[in-house]
Amino acid sequence: MAKSSSNIKKAGARVKINRIKAVLLELDVSQKDLAEKIGLSLNSVARFCNNHGQPTLSNLRKIALALEVNIQTLLEPTPEKKTN
Repeated sequence: MAKSSSNIKKAGARVKINRIKAVLLELDVSQKDLAEKIGLSLNSVARFCNNHGQPTLSNLRKIALALEVNIQTLLEPTPEKKTN
């Protein structure tokens, strides 16, 4: 049975599932502010941001509403910066 890519860790690296941290940075919103807006602990939000845990669909919806973005924005890969 093949392992899904989300379960594979290479050289200790974690596979990033969400981009909540990137969106918070783009919108200049702190993890603490988000935690207060959605009624979760700062620890929970930090785990989501560091991809050490994933939000439930319900919490993902709350995050999207609080940040005024659609859920897809929180899940699509962060575009890589081009270097010359």
